[in-house]
Amino acid sequence: MPIHKSRGRPRGVDSADTRKKIINAARIEFANKGFDGAAISAIAESAHLAPSAIYHYYQSKEKLYEEVFEDTANIIWSDVNTQLDEETLTIAIEKVVRLTNELIEQLPDYSDFMAAVPVEARIHPEFAKLLPRRTDYQNVTFRALARLGIKTGEISFLSEDEATEFLRSVLMGWYFERHFRKYEMPLSLESILKVFTVLSEH
Repeated sequence: MPIHKSRGRPRGVDSADTRKKIINAARIEFANKGFDGAAISAIAESAHLAPSAIYHYYQSKEKLYEEVFEDTANIIWSDVNTQLDEETLTIAIEKVVRLTNELIEQLPDYSDFMAAVPVEARIHPEFAKLLPRRTDYQNVTFRALARLGIKTGEISFLSEDEATEFLRSVLMGWYFERHFRKYEMPLSLESILKVFTVLSEH
C-alpha cells in the first residue's frame, strides 16, 4: 500500500528546520536545472515533503528562488568577509581567493546557483531586483578591500569607488573563469598576487 505524504505544514516539525530543508533542496534543483527546469515536485521529494508543504512556506517558485538567493549570498559573502582583517591588501586578496576556491570545492551547488543568477535575471525580469542585492553583498567585501589597499598605499592612487570597482572586476572575473572551467587556471592566482605585490612596492 503506497504511503502518501501529508498535505500542508508537516506536523511536529520545527518551522526553521523545514525551511532549511526546503532551501537546501531547492538550491540543488535550481543549480542543476535552472529556474525553468526546476520542479517544485522534485524539490519536495528531495526534502521529503509534499509539494503543498513547499507552498505553505513559499507562495510560488519565484518566491522560493529569491529566498534561495538571499540564503546562498549571505552564507558565501559572510564567509568571505571573515578574511578581511589583514595587514595588507595582497594578503587579504590571497586569503579571499583561497577561501573562494575552498567554497567552490566544498559547496558546488552554492557556486553553481550564484553564478547563474545574472543569467536568470536576464531571462526573467522579475529577478532583475536580485542584481542590486548581489552588488550589495559584494560591496561589503570589495569596499573593505579597497579601503585596506588605500590605507596601506597599495592602491592609494585610486579613489575608494574606483578601487572598489577595480577589485570587483579583477576578482569576479577570476571567479567566473574559475567557476566555468571547474578548476583553478594555472598561474591565475599567482598573476593576480604579483600585480598587487608590484603595486605595493611603488
